[in-house]
Amino acid sequence: MNCVCGLVLVVLSLWPDRAVAPGPPSGYPRASPDPRAELDSAVLLTRSLLADTRQLAAQLRDKFPADGDHNLDSLPTLAMSAGTLGTLQLPGVLTRLRVDLLSYLRHVQWLRRAGGPSLKTLEPELGALQARLDRLLRRLQLLMSRLALPQAPSEHPVAPLGAPVSAWGSIRAAHAILGGLHLTLDWAVRGLMLLKTRL
Repeated sequence: MNCVCGLVLVVLSLWPDRAVAPGPPSGYPRASPDPRAELDSAVLLTRSLLADTRQLAAQLRDKFPADGDHNLDSLPTLAMSAGTLGTLQLPGVLTRLRVDLLSYLRHVQWLRRAGGPSLKTLEPELGALQARLDRLLRRLQLLMSRLALPQAPSEHPVAPLGAPVSAWGSIRAAHAILGGLHLTLDWAVRGLMLLKTRL
């Protein structure tokens, strides 16, 4: 018995770090980073997507000029006005933004699928826009998780979007989608920058 105890002491002296209680495994979640840094990352992605959307909307106007406002009933309504800036709360902003961007992601996917030959020339740009929109959505979901905010539902069941009735209908839909997304992202940048000062 004394011999066994002696061997144990020798082993522990060779690897002293084994003598203390083991710490958390390497895969154990670490403390959350500064939420302001996480919010900064979301703001940068939002600004980048805003610039991409503005550029693509300009391309669309050059190829298919269309005066006036273009609306699509299935698009979300703008969630913020100048008068509501002072009352914004982070949970509500992130939840609403994520729900609205999920709707725009669905509309961009629909536009790529059903837009017809007229919009085929913009397919690479629409594909890139969809990928960046998806990336921003994943960043917002991560931010909500880091801030321990309740996760928004993906989307309530909605009726499928029907095919445009004409080539001009698909072009008008594209103008409406890109215009609405531009306004939503501009709102998002302003709202997120304001909320950052309150963290």
